[in-house]
Amino acid sequence: MNIPSRGRAAIRVTLLALTLLACAACQQKVATGQVTINMTGAGGGAFNPTNVTVALGTLVIFVNQDTQPHSATVAGAFDSGIVAPNGGRWTWVASIPGTFQYHSSLQPTMIATITVLPGAPTGP
Repeated sequence: MNIPSRGRAAIRVTLLALTLLACAACQQKVATGQVTINMTGAGGGAFNPTNVTVALGTLVIFVNQDTQPHSATVAGAFDSGIVAPNGGRWTWVASIPGTFQYHSSLQPTMIATITVLPGAPTGP
């Protein structure tokens, strides 16, 4: 098959654009500054978002939007204690790098994960 040079160039540009788009879509989103995690009554209790990645030093705000109390607890990392329903809040500064699966001590099936990256993010 003989493709004119202009056609080959267009194919290369298209492939490059598609590759860059795919790479951008796969990049891990890292929250900085502050991030809010909502506690809800969905399905017997849930954290939203369920999985979050933050940079070290990020302020994490847990807001209980349910009519029932909840907590955010992981042994050795953090424990909110009981967060009051209907807008109660608890904040935590992400000061320990690692991946932590936390839960509500009142609803053990209410589980989520937070990953704290040790360095500042490299992306926007």
